[in-house]
Amino acid sequence: MLATGRSSGGAGLLRSRAKLWVKSAAVHGRVLRAAGRFAKPRSVVLAYHSVVENPVDTANTIRISHSRAAFESQMGIVSRRFHPVTIEEVRNFAVEGQQLPPWSAAVTFDDGFADNYDVVLPILNRYGIPATFYIMVNAVETGTPPWYVRLNFAFNTTNLATWIHPENGRSFEIASAEGKKAALNVVWDTGAARSGSAQEQLIQKIEESLQVEPLGARSGLMMNWDQVRALKKAGHTIGGHTLSHPNLAQVPEAEARAEIRGCKERLEERLGEPIQHFSYPHPALTPHWSPQTLRITQEAGFRSAVLTTPGAVLPGDPPLSLKRIGPGNDSDQMVWEMERAFLGGIN
Repeated sequence: MLATGRSSGGAGLLRSRAKLWVKSAAVHGRVLRAAGRFAKPRSVVLAYHSVVENPVDTANTIRISHSRAAFESQMGIVSRRFHPVTIEEVRNFAVEGQQLPPWSAAVTFDDGFADNYDVVLPILNRYGIPATFYIMVNAVETGTPPWYVRLNFAFNTTNLATWIHPENGRSFEIASAEGKKAALNVVWDTGAARSGSAQEQLIQKIEESLQVEPLGARSGLMMNWDQVRALKKAGHTIGGHTLSHPNLAQVPEAEARAEIRGCKERLEERLGEPIQHFSYPHPALTPHWSPQTLRITQEAGFRSAVLTTPGAVLPGDPPLSLKRIGPGNDSDQMVWEMERAFLGGIN
């Protein structure tokens, strides 16, 4: 039995190495690029959140940061091997048949983290890459990070070994990684289905029950309005990302409308220009958009809206449900995902 186990494990390792070799050969040998000459016209939208010097520093908060080195490497590749375009150009490609250069890609950021200004902006400008920054309005307005970041911080800094959910009384052994993950999954699902004051009340109850000092504006994680204006002045696009970051398909229609229209109105008031592009939050739960939210987004006057659903953008795609892809943590992974999307490998 032991010999069989070793053999099985060895075979699995060989298969894993073979997959890595195939991916590396395709990326560096530009096998996919050659095949792409016969693919239908497509564009790709990359979805980022945060870029910091060392992602370990935000493991207990943002949790989904890229390193500065990885992001700079990725943007260098985007500028050399692809054609950077704006989200407006992607929208016009999908809706109006506007021609784009082959292998066109748009870069986007969600939420409005301060590193978008401090770290990302200089890199984008150095490579001449336009980007769209989708702003969670309440977080920028108050400096308080998004609720999912606050929960991540609270569960990773508490000294409690056992946690009792303040609403349903369920007990979790959060001293273990498995117990903490289970608790976070429950509260992320709950928070995603609430917005505004109800969401804030829930997060405060959880922070109090975990006996931690809340992660507020002191964290310095969010941009301020002057920094958002500086992004706009530098030629980048500012878009909306709701007020309080709920899953819009999981809240009542009136709340979804308040979040979508409210963020647009507040951004236009703060920036003094029309806000025409939107990004759907997807903190937890599925789906994160619906025919109802599409209708509200259209009524609000947005020209485009992007999802977290992976895939490329094709001519004829609806402008208010444009797909995006995650770039991965390294350059090879980004190129692999992008070229697969261009070839229709991600639908």
